[in-house]
Parts: sequence; structure tokens; C-alpha cells
Amino acid sequence: MTDNIKLLLHAEDGSFPYLSDNLLATYFNPEDDLVKNHLTIGIAVKDTCVVPLYKKTGGDTNVKKLKRKRSTKEEHNGTETHTMQQNKVTKPSGYTFDAKPIHELTHLFSGYDTMVVPTFDLLEDSWVAMDKELVARHKKQRITKGEEEDDDDNGEEKKKRENSKVFPNVSSTKDKSSLITPNGVQQITPCMYAEVGMKLQCNSMLSLFDQAHPDDGKKRKIAAVERTQEWLEKCLSSIKLKGDGRQKYLWGAFSCVGGERLIADGSFTDLTQHDNVLLLIGIALVGWHHIPRRHDRIKIVNKVRKKVAAPGTQLCILAALTLEQIVEAASSGVGTIGTSLPVVWARSHKAMVSGLDVYQQYQSKGRLDSHGYMDLSNEKYRDDESPMLPNCLCLACKNGRHSKAYIHHLIKANELLAQILLFGHNLNQMLCLFQYLSKGEEKEEQS
Repeated sequence: MTDNIKLLLHAEDGSFPYLSDNLLATYFNPEDDLVKNHLTIGIAVKDTCVVPLYKKTGGDTNVKKLKRKRSTKEEHNGTETHTMQQNKVTKPSGYTFDAKPIHELTHLFSGYDTMVVPTFDLLEDSWVAMDKELVARHKKQRITKGEEEDDDDNGEEKKKRENSKVFPNVSSTKDKSSLITPNGVQQITPCMYAEVGMKLQCNSMLSLFDQAHPDDGKKRKIAAVERTQEWLEKCLSSIKLKGDGRQKYLWGAFSCVGGERLIADGSFTDLTQHDNVLLLIGIALVGWHHIPRRHDRIKIVNKVRKKVAAPGTQLCILAALTLEQIVEAASSGVGTIGTSLPVVWARSHKAMVSGLDVYQQYQSKGRLDSHGYMDLSNEKYRDDESPMLPNCLCLACKNGRHSKAYIHHLIKANELLAQILLFGHNLNQMLCLFQYLSKGEEKEEQS
């Protein structure tokens, strides 16, 4: 079991959302022990590494940046004439994946622990894309009927979509994974993914994976599991061919939905042990958060740790949806736990106030009594002059800088500062929770 349980923060566009360089340097400096010991930044290839392709006159393609149109002013006989110097710009003929070192690609400081992933959740990506398409189609129908457009998408239509949330199939093929990017669905091979991932020069990389939903049929589950295993082999081969001495660099993706058959036949065990031990940091469980029953989630973690992982191999949960799942994973011996809760809560006006007793609460009851946050958009905080959490050292709470009433006012005024303060607070509290969970696990090991 690892001493330091790490938060795998789901980054956006390869960096922290909301926070400027100055705020990062002040509150989440990579040299701080809390950040150094408990934070890993997840860099998703689908967000950061998509580049356009343009055709040359000879028919070849190359990657280049779009040139902006420049306006020039010319003076003639005391009068100004405006001319537009137009550079001939063609639309991209397509998109591909390419990268350069992450510190050149984003404003992320050097010193952070970083991990390359293709995406964090193929199923959620597919649902978000489908939901956007449904919203666009709904608005188009209203315009056609001459009805007024809904400015707010928080009404009955959104509730209907959430209540009937159906995950569409991920359209991956045997040789390529389909990633939903800002430029639409793009396919990537395991070899291309490994090459792009190594160009980012991050500390580690997760192998390419396919993903099935628990409600999918048997064939779909088997296909996702087999592809994930084949792609892990290809990623391992690509890294070995580089011959740059990388050791303990790759996380092997394990598809939780349908993955029991790999545990039973021992094929995944053979792949993750023996010669590959030198390259593998550990095993990352993909789709774990979609398993509905807590008992089944704990069961798959225990099976992977005992029957698949080599001695000393770390375990990672790629995504956790709730605070309860985070504590559950930590209690099961998982060393790295991914989540986007700090930014999800910030965008929904929620502040993490669970305190650090959640681990004891979970150990004694096997569950958490609350979601671990408060909604500051609630009117009851309008006149509350107390900070979100006493003794919290985040940019909002430190020295009583900002009160609940002030943040409530920012939310009602629709100010971006509200989300900045809430994200900084939530991330700080999440890191403190991970520090506390690490100490709890260490005490259990000693006793």
C-alpha cells in the first residue's frame, strides 16, 4: 500500500481551470509538500493534442497555424483609407494528434506530477456530445415552429434528459479508439497515442483503452476488454522501441466492466508481470465509477490487487464521481484516485465542507451521511459573514478574507470570481482530505 494517496485532478486543456499563474504559484506551488505528495495533473490527449491538417498545393498535408487577417491604415492627402490585407486561409482538411512538451503547450509550471491519459471517461464524453446535439436540435425545432428560444437550459427539458440518461455506444474499432475532441470525433491508434504521449514529456502515461457500460451486451463488453488488453501490448511495444531508458512510466488500463474474464484466464496477469514490470507503474481501473453497487466496486479492486498486480504495483482509479467513492477507493488500498469534483462543485456553486472526519465516518458506518458540500447559492447564506471553513488556508478563507455572504453575492451577480474562489477552496480541501486519508492508511498498516 502506498504511503501517499494521490489526487489525479482531471485538468482541462492541460492545466488548472480558473487559476492564474500568480494564484498557482501562491496557493498550489509544486514545491509545497501538500501539492508534491498528493497531487497529480491528468493531461487528456483529446483536449490538448488535437491539431488541424492543411493540404499543400502538391496534395501533401502539413500542420500549421491559422494566420490572422491584418488590417493596415494608409494615409493619402490627409484622408485615411482602410485596406484589409487578407491572407489566403483554407479550411482544415481534417485533424490529427500531435504534441510538444506540456510546459511549452500550456502555462503549467514545471515541477507538477503529470499523467497523460487519452480521456477520463469515454462514456461520459459520448453522453455530453449527444446531449449538446439534442439541445441544438431542440432549439432548431422551436425556431422552426416560431417559438421563443429558451435562454436557460435548466428547465424541464434538461431534467428529462438527465432522468433518462442513456450512454451511447463508444464507436471505437479494433485498431483505433474514438476520442470526442473539441473538433469532433477523432480516431487514434495505440502507436500514435504512445508517440504523442511521450512527446508531452509527462511523468507517466495511461495506455489507450476502450470502455463498455454495465448495461451493454456481452459481446460489447468482451470487445472492449480485449481491445484494451491489445492496446496495452502495443503501447508497451512502442515505448520499448523508443529505447530511451524509460522505467516505471506506463499505467496499464484495466476495463472493469467485463474484466473478470481476464482475471480468470490469467492473460492480463502475464502481460503486467515478468519483463513488463520494469515499464509499468501500476494498473488503472477504467469504468470503476460506473459499477452501481459498492460491494462490486470493492470486489473488483481486491481481485485486481491480489490476482493481477505484481508485488509493489500501484493501483489507480481513473474517475470517482462522489466523495464516498473517493473514500471507498482509498479504504480499498488504491494509491491514485481521479476526480473532477473540485471544478464540478465550483461550477454548481458548491463548497467542500465535509471536514476531515469523513474517513472515520466511512470506516464506522460504511457510508457517508452527506455529499460533503454546501450550496452557496442558497439564500440562507446571504447574510452569513463567516468563512466557508474555519482554519482553511485557501485563497477564499485564509485570514477570513471572504465570507459566505460575499461569495453568495458573487454567485447571484454571475461573477466568474465566484467559481475561481470555490475551485481554489475545493481543490485545497480535497488535497487536505487526501493527506488525511494517507495518514489513516499509514496508521492501519502500523497497527
